[in-house]
Amino acid sequence: MVSIKPIYHLPVGNHRMVEEWVVVGPHEYLLEKADLDELEKKVYEALKNGERMPLSKIWRSIPCHLWELDAVLKRLKDKGLVTEE
Repeated sequence: MVSIKPIYHLPVGNHRMVEEWVVVGPHEYLLEKADLDELEKKVYEALKNGERMPLSKIWRSIPCHLWELDAVLKRLKDKGLVTEE
């Protein structure tokens, strides 16, 4: 469950207590996980035209977690479908 709670601290050089609010628990988008087989198809389609594409560009174009994208790229590399430079 996600909640918000205050934290209190004394910043360096400030003699007054400061209250800040922090999110406790995972962000909502972290609760969703992509189907790696479907994600693999999407990534392969994005790379199929032979254009070089940095990881950050793939990640911005396909909604997934970075670890999921890394796993999918490793699977594609192991199959010999992509290369890394």
